[in-house]
Amino acid sequence: MIPYTNMAPFRALGPPDGCRFVPLVPRESIVALCNKRVIAAAVPVGGLTAVANITDFIGKFGIAAAERSMSVLFFTDRPLTEMDAGTRVHLTTESASSIRLLFLVLGYRNGFDNLPKVAHADERPNGELLIGDAALIRMRDIRESGAAGDAVLCDGVHVTDLASEWYGFHQLPFVFARWVVRKDAPASARQALEKWLAEFQRREQELVKQAVPESARRIGVSASETTAYFKVIRRTLDASDLAGQSKFLSEYERHFSDNTVCSYWSDADSRIRPVMEKASLVNPDVI
Repeated sequence: MIPYTNMAPFRALGPPDGCRFVPLVPRESIVALCNKRVIAAAVPVGGLTAVANITDFIGKFGIAAAERSMSVLFFTDRPLTEMDAGTRVHLTTESASSIRLLFLVLGYRNGFDNLPKVAHADERPNGELLIGDAALIRMRDIRESGAAGDAVLCDGVHVTDLASEWYGFHQLPFVFARWVVRKDAPASARQALEKWLAEFQRREQELVKQAVPESARRIGVSASETTAYFKVIRRTLDASDLAGQSKFLSEYERHFSDNTVCSYWSDADSRIRPVMEKASLVNPDVI
């Protein structure tokens, strides 16, 4: 179970019968499925290729956002249109989908032959990608410093919501994760998971409301802000979400080779490169 606030309503239901939650950030869930450490996960859409042969989708459940996500944010020292090959970025090591989305967005904006490079440890980055609670907390800190709201420019820092950028280009939601189960999972476990998600769907509004107080306390924001955040997250997916998922996978395939890492990552931190290289994702030892 991804330990981010966006998953709190799922946690509020408690684990499925006979199961327990294992806290894993998105990227780690791919490895855990490959290594049989877990039998099911809300796996990043950017990692679906890695687990395609060993998992099945559990219904139409996941994590998606339309128009804005509020928690997949790119913080830069200049406008997005100026984040070109001469700039450097710091990438979260927790992501498998958001990093891909970031470079798609940058390619759309500035050209796929004009992308930033990943900053070395001794370089000051011009941009930083944060996801999940880290993004929510950074925005909280910016607001508390005196900046107002979700402005494009907050306290001297440009903030780009990547889901908003995606929606602007394609008029489709962005799906960040899908619930999957290993093909070799015991039938009883699969049935428990299906029953659990069906119950979640019936009680979603109740569970979202139940999750607000603790989530707000944990990340240090108001209950109203947490409620607003929960409202932008889509957990039971519809046809538009699935179309957005398909579009993302085809766009990534179209712009980035399946078997090679583009040259602008050649000097990147070795912890990041396997996340971006889909061919490597099938081997959990390299993640």
